[in-house]
Amino acid sequence: MYRKLFLFMLLSATTHFCIAQNVKEYKTWNPAKEPKSLVAGQAWATEAKDYYDRFPARAEQLVRQPVWNLSKNSTGLNLRFRSNASEIVVKYQVKGPVQMPHMPATGVSGVDLYAKGSKGEWLWSAGKYAFGDTIVYRFLNLETADLKEREYTLYLPLYNSVRWMEISVPKESMFTPLPLSTQKPIVVYGTSIAQGACASRPGLTWSSMLSRKLERPVINLAFSGNGRLEKEIVALLPEIDAGLYILDCLPNLTGEAFTNEIIKQKIEDAVAHLQSKKPGVPILLTEHDGYTDGGISQPRTKAYERVNAVLKATYAAMKAKGIKNIYYLSKAEINQDIETMVDGTHPNDIGMMRYADAYEKVIRKIK
Repeated sequence: MYRKLFLFMLLSATTHFCIAQNVKEYKTWNPAKEPKSLVAGQAWATEAKDYYDRFPARAEQLVRQPVWNLSKNSTGLNLRFRSNASEIVVKYQVKGPVQMPHMPATGVSGVDLYAKGSKGEWLWSAGKYAFGDTIVYRFLNLETADLKEREYTLYLPLYNSVRWMEISVPKESMFTPLPLSTQKPIVVYGTSIAQGACASRPGLTWSSMLSRKLERPVINLAFSGNGRLEKEIVALLPEIDAGLYILDCLPNLTGEAFTNEIIKQKIEDAVAHLQSKKPGVPILLTEHDGYTDGGISQPRTKAYERVNAVLKATYAAMKAKGIKNIYYLSKAEINQDIETMVDGTHPNDIGMMRYADAYEKVIRKIK
């Protein structure tokens, strides 16, 4: 009996020792501790009230409260780094509910990891995630046999605000945060659709897909239900040294309060202000992409047809006056159908791809 007990204790001690020996050690990067912000897609990093905000702190006194609240959502923001790690762990906390009835937690509050392959192609990693008080994503079995290290892009949550974030890799791995791009960004001012509703994960918003397609930075200034071509926001846009401005706000201008004349004036004022502050920078005006239940709901059809007619007429009038550097993206070019939306208004992943493809085609003709 004593012999058996001794063998059991020896085996237990040996097992415990082996487990202890196999515990991984990690090194951790907290982007907020960098002396200079490395958050891509952020226009006013040095003026942000909280680290992952999209607007400068002074905007809180300039814009309506709902717009300010939405500007604290991290949509469009991303972190770039280089690593040869076989495992990448992302831990963070968010401030709001992790999901919505029509949009999953992976899109509302999740992160998304893309990488560059040896031929410059984009690759994607499926993370193992756990949503709780602290959200954890584990990206495992990251093969780097064809490269000494990979360049990664980590997209942040679309409809939530990040409190803090840490990225960890095994201690023996190489990890290097990458500097921000020096290219002039595409700046998007839009609605919930541009903010990312209802993409299943952050990398599948049309603005993120467009950025990958064009290999250009994109700054996402879209505000769910609040993309209204407001002068306070339009006034902020020229502070960004953009290569192109996209105004995609018609889905939030279909209400009765926005008469044809008001919409026309908003479009003209926005174009005039941008051109006065940033002469020569192209401006792309986008039609409402429609409602996919429009074939069965006449009021819905009339709503988007009205605002699109106003935009088309306003654009034609500006062109007739000799206004240059303005461009147009139509509903037909976006090409949504009954399979491409979640609720008749907000694109699913297929719908987001339709948007990205349409934007890519027109932008390649502009620049």
